[in-house]
Amino acid sequence: MAWNRIIGHRDSPSGETRDEMRRRNANVAVRTVAALALGLLFAVAAAQVAAQTVVGSRHDLSTVGGFSDQVCAFCHTPHTANTDVVAPLWNRFVDLTTVFTTYSSPTMNTVPGQPTLTISGVCLGCHDGTVSMVVVNGNLGSTKHNLVNAPGPGGIPDTTSSPNCRNCHGEMYGDPPAAWQGTGLSNDHPITMTYPTPAQDAEFRVPPDLNAGWSDVELFNGRVECPSCHDVHDPTITPFLVKPNVASQLCLTCHIK
Repeated sequence: MAWNRIIGHRDSPSGETRDEMRRRNANVAVRTVAALALGLLFAVAAAQVAAQTVVGSRHDLSTVGGFSDQVCAFCHTPHTANTDVVAPLWNRFVDLTTVFTTYSSPTMNTVPGQPTLTISGVCLGCHDGTVSMVVVNGNLGSTKHNLVNAPGPGGIPDTTSSPNCRNCHGEMYGDPPAAWQGTGLSNDHPITMTYPTPAQDAEFRVPPDLNAGWSDVELFNGRVECPSCHDVHDPTITPFLVKPNVASQLCLTCHIK
């Protein structure tokens, strides 16, 4: 024992000194804590991703066990998209002849335009509450019930992958009705309007990018559009808001008062 104490307590089965064992155990503990922290980080990230999915939301028009269980296909298609509208690979028929009554006020310094040919036009393509037949890519289809391109095997246009009726016609199932804006937008927040400069209106906050807006409240080519306030893929904050409006924090992103 005396000899072991002199050479650093080299009395472990592996021949380590007790100091070496303590250092090794400490290193193992540090690695274990780091692994647990990393696992927690991944778990939080996974939860955030899960919270930001369109799957299961009102914008999920897929039909489980029905005509189509593809979620994305009811808005987007990798091929034969509708190029008449301003939207990524849009898979829906949109009536470009629809005329909207826009918001107006004598205090406004920029005037809202027709949303038809902007990113808001594809939102209103569903939410304008009207049904019409439109020709896209030489094919005739319904603005509400048909797709420009079928998901998987099917015809073009697709008239078989009917959307989930309940998500659009909730009132028929005892659910809250869908948000049909109609073509009258005079009582809604103005869209398709150029965000005012400080010279035009000093009561608006200056965004970090006059073209793209903020990281959470976007402008589209310098304009306020539907997706400035709504994230169609994230149902976390009802109704699909890009950020909470507690204490008007969404409103106060743009408005000083």
